[in-house]
Amino acid sequence: MGESKYEASDWRSFESLVSAYKSCRFGKSASLHQIGFEIKLGKELIALHKEIIAGTYKPRPAVCFYISRPKPREIFASHFRDRIVHHLIISRIEAEWEKRFSYSSFACRKGKGTHGALKYFQKLVRSISRGGEKKVWALHVDLKSFFVTIDRDILVSLLVEEIRDPQFRELVKSLYLTDLRIGAKRIYASNNVTIPKGKSWFDQAPEKGLPIGNLTSQFGANVYMNALDQWIQRNLKPLGYIRYMDDLILLGQDEKSLSGLDIKINKWLKNNRKQSLNHDKTKLTRLDKGILFLGHWCVQTENPKEPLELFLKPKNKWDFVKSIKKLEKDYTNLKFRPHPLAPYMEDEKLLSMIASVNSRIGHIKHSRSWMFRKKTLDKLIFATTDHLPRELGESYSFLRANKRYSKIRKP
Repeated sequence: MGESKYEASDWRSFESLVSAYKSCRFGKSASLHQIGFEIKLGKELIALHKEIIAGTYKPRPAVCFYISRPKPREIFASHFRDRIVHHLIISRIEAEWEKRFSYSSFACRKGKGTHGALKYFQKLVRSISRGGEKKVWALHVDLKSFFVTIDRDILVSLLVEEIRDPQFRELVKSLYLTDLRIGAKRIYASNNVTIPKGKSWFDQAPEKGLPIGNLTSQFGANVYMNALDQWIQRNLKPLGYIRYMDDLILLGQDEKSLSGLDIKINKWLKNNRKQSLNHDKTKLTRLDKGILFLGHWCVQTENPKEPLELFLKPKNKWDFVKSIKKLEKDYTNLKFRPHPLAPYMEDEKLLSMIASVNSRIGHIKHSRSWMFRKKTLDKLIFATTDHLPRELGESYSFLRANKRYSKIRKP
């Protein structure tokens, strides 16, 4: 890589900082820090720019809050001004790293994501099984406490190795080496989420861990794991390979070709990243028995057109039904007129519920769930329109699902 050093061009300009602010702001709901920053937007941006140029910039304490789903986790929310710097840095180094990332890495990358990973999984199985004629084996491994055990010194050395500009290099170091646990404000949820022992960042050594929830952490994790992706594909040479963050799947046509590869991967991780696999989650199985990957049961079937079928977990089905029932319960206030000449009035909370339901539909429609969606949404349609008088039913017609049951129509 000696000749591939790159410049982080024009990062010093005020225009670049403004562009980073716009990128940070786009599509995000307002937060207290954001509102405070934007009240004096010009003044705040100028002050932040001066700190960056002078080399005195330091991230401010974060807010740590806890979530219970999909599993108990600590989320660290950086200050809004720090998130602007995140976008400034990533926008300058992302393109160069994208050239080096493996195609088989799907987490937090443009044009990839969970659905991209699942489609690629299906494509690999279709090829390896020769259209379903052969059984496919899968080795599924997971890293132990991945984010909170990342060695920040190793990560920073990878990030700054190819950066020529010494000032930009120091800015990257300042951001990644700052321990956001120091001075972090903890906000506990009402249900008092308990983080399992060893899973909390607060349990780790000072040089360990990245804050879950930051753009720089997601990008940094991909940089950290890139060498493992390359090593597995060039040295272990499985017939198929997929990684989604710390979730790895290796594919082969028989058990023997995959047996023992988890031991080799674990050894590489210990020697090169000071991490290890979670052996309790390691699974070597034939795909016709099914594995759980990215919230779907992935099972090889006898369907030659699509040998790998995706099925929803019962929990995901029940979550969807609950969201539909909640929408059905409150539908009467969605859209009404105080009198015939008045414009429609809309309940923003309930419209947000529709957006949430549509998001769930967008997730589950990639699995074998058409009949489940049809039955569930048909009940919603009946409850909200079919039993009403014609003139009133038409007022709520935007709740009808489209013919493919892939979304609920909005006003």
